[in-house]
This record gives sequence, structure tokens and C-alpha cells, in this order.
Amino acid sequence: MRILIITMDDPVQTNSFIKKIIENKHNDIIGIAITKKDRLSIKKGNSKVKYILSLLLIMGLSQFIKNSFIILSYKFKKKINHLLPTFVKDPSLKDVAKKYNIRTWEIQTPNNKNFLEEISTLEIDIIINQSQNILKKDLLSIPKIGIINRHNALLPKNRGRLTPFWVLYNDEKETGVSIHFVTEELDAGDIIVQKKINIDKNDNFNSLVKKNYELAPIAMLEAIDKLEEGFKNFIPNSKEKATYNTTPTFREAFEYRKKRLKKFIKNLLSY
Repeated sequence: MRILIITMDDPVQTNSFIKKIIENKHNDIIGIAITKKDRLSIKKGNSKVKYILSLLLIMGLSQFIKNSFIILSYKFKKKINHLLPTFVKDPSLKDVAKKYNIRTWEIQTPNNKNFLEEISTLEIDIIINQSQNILKKDLLSIPKIGIINRHNALLPKNRGRLTPFWVLYNDEKETGVSIHFVTEELDAGDIIVQKKINIDKNDNFNSLVKKNYELAPIAMLEAIDKLEEGFKNFIPNSKEKATYNTTPTFREAFEYRKKRLKKFIKNLLSY
């Protein structure tokens, strides 16, 4: 099995997830491409400030500060490593890849023509995508088996962004992780593996994200093994049953926080 990984550089969750895949499948991984887009990348015309404020409301102050510290510390270490590589270890996935002699690329977008020409000669079986980019047809056609993605929801429900928020916002009883094929349509490819999580009454956005990422490497490794064995009994990702989520607005984030506060007060008074 020849695997290429395309991912964003995200020290909060994604990098640790990808690291687990590398550690388990390093003999099969032929390269890792790290893209410029990150979790704060949003559609043109949308306010990044409002999105950040929405995340503050969704996560809560303490978790928001914790994540911000992780990101700033990570960026600082990368800069120091660039200036003084002998004294400060590179905290990025590049260092993990170097340990296993895996080639890395740093790219603006995975749809770049030169990048596509280069990887098209590598006889890739699977591409694991964890970037924030919409993948175009030329890239989708390169791997023999396909491009696969981790999605933090039970597809076909909750396609789109920030799914742990939306399952709580809509008072759903379960969520999970889906490993699915990437197609030109958002989160619409057949599902290879799906793992369910029951939503506890005390769960919040942060606890659900943690549960998702605890399951994610297990689900991804299982999906890779199944594809290597020639598994074809995929779960249909029905368009008729699909629901779609966009980036939460500041108003929706505020409504969520208000609902969480009411629930907290109610539980407090019930004791």
C-alpha cells in the first residue's frame, strides 16, 4: 500500500492525529504534503474576527485561551527552530516525517499543477486528506483506490464544518467519526468506516471534539486496512438523508452559549 498524506498544520488536534497514522503506517507512507490553510480559513466575504469571537463563545474562555496558547507556542517554536535548529526541535510534522525518512512538501494548495504533476508519478494507492482545501478533479483522479477523509459526524447527517457544535446545537443524541471517500461534492463519498459516540448530558463542544479525535486514528487505521484487503462493502452516503452545516454565525454561537448556561443553572438547582 502506497499512501500520501495531505494535511494542514494544526497543533491543537490534527497533527497528533496524523502523527498516530504515521507511527502505525510509516512503512506505507511515501510522502506528506502540508498546506497553508488552517482552521481559521473561511470563505471570502466572511469576517474572521466574528468567527474567532464565535469560537470563543462555543469553546468557552478557558479552552479558547488554552488552544490559543498551544498555537502561539507552536508558531514560536517553529520560528526559533528556523533560526536555531540545533537548539530547538522542529515541533511540526516535518520532524516526525524526518524520523521515518518520509518526504515532505510545503504547499499553498494541493491543487497546484506542479505538485499534481510530481505526485502523479508516485503510483499512489490512497491519499489521506486532512487539509482545509476543496480538492479538484485532477487530484481526485490520481490515487488508484481513492482519497479518504476523516469527518467528525455520522454521515450522511451533518456534512460541513464544525460538526461537534452543530450536533449539540440541534440537541442530537449521538455523533461519531466517519472515514469516507472524497468526491467533488462536499462530504458526499461512500463511507468506509463509521464509529458512533453517545452524547452524554454533560458533553460540551470541547469534550465531543476530544472524543472524536480519540476515535479518529482507530477509525482511519481500520479503513486503511480494509482498503488494503480489497474491502468494497461501503456504507452509502445518501444525498436524500444528508444534512448540511455552514460556519456558525456569531448569533448561533451566542444562542448555543445561552443554552449551555441555562442547562448549567438547571443542573445546579436540581442538586
